[in-house]
Amino acid sequence: MADRIATFTPTTARSALERVRPAAERMCEVYRALERQRPSAVESDQAVDPKYFSLVQDLRGVLDLLDNIGVQVKDLKRGLVDFPARRAGRPVLLCWQVGEGGLGFWHDLHSGFAGRRPVDEDGPWEGEPEALELPGSPD
Repeated sequence: MADRIATFTPTTARSALERVRPAAERMCEVYRALERQRPSAVESDQAVDPKYFSLVQDLRGVLDLLDNIGVQVKDLKRGLVDFPARRAGRPVLLCWQVGEGGLGFWHDLHSGFAGRRPVDEDGPWEGEPEALELPGSPD
């Protein structure tokens, strides 16, 4: 997590989306597979397919990758992720979900998905895109 970006701008979030999109798509795929194989009762003697545990490990790996990039996973099923950002001196979240063509929305910390607003490219977004480096970016 030491390589994590503290905040994103629309520019850096769109750049990170190249790595976030396939990971979030995989997250949704694994989540659906886990849903299909989930035991019907928590304290049952029902046998669990060993593949279930492999899927859990796969999901953990995808979640770790997204965490290392610096995004916050909000909904595993929909593939909803937020990119921490700063706008007009306050913390906000740039918002994207699987199926959307690109990053186009943001919301404040308390309004969530229902409070999404279109990203205004002209800001006032805080952060220097050229000074921020994504994990795994070339030097």
